[in-house]
Amino acid sequence: MPNIYGAETGAAAAPCDLMTEGEAKALATRIEGHWHRLGQTTVKVWAEAVDPESRPVVWVIQSNLVNGLPPARQ
Repeated sequence: MPNIYGAETGAAAAPCDLMTEGEAKALATRIEGHWHRLGQTTVKVWAEAVDPESRPVVWVIQSNLVNGLPPARQ
């Protein structure tokens, strides 16, 4: 029976679909490129490991967006 996260439960359960380091970095590059194409060159986006010691490592995307918008130009 699937749980609310879409993963199967029980002995044959597959791990949740977690992003790899390469996928996370590619997504960060894609997001940053989108903002830069719109002329928002102050936007910075990067991939970061939540806990590098855990297995599997969970990757998140961080940015300097403020409430979803580019930071003010200095």
